[in-house]
Amino acid sequence: EHKRVILDLGANWCIWCRRLHSTFENDPSVAKALGGGFIVVMIDVNTRNGTKRNADLVSRYGNPTSHGIPVLVVLDSDGKQLTTKDTGELEDGAGHSPAKIKEFLATWSPGGH
Repeated sequence: EHKRVILDLGANWCIWCRRLHSTFENDPSVAKALGGGFIVVMIDVNTRNGTKRNADLVSRYGNPTSHGIPVLVVLDSDGKQLTTKDTGELEDGAGHSPAKIKEFLATWSPGGH
């Protein structure tokens, strides 16, 4: 589809992961921006019984979870890593700022870079 792929690395117990996902789905302007140029793939990076899930994938993209989750990795349509985003920079109060998310998406949309 020639869209960018956003790897959304997180875990189901992570409140900030759930808040970000909620903003992606429930804010109409964010959902529209995502739908226009991105495919979001949620990646479980939880540790279960001492085993880190998807550790090979996390390693492949430079261990972006080392500073916390959720973290976003943007890939081009060929799978090349373009950027990694600490989602703490997208927070505003007890959630994520739709304006900050849309600014990030505009920067990394297929027409942006």
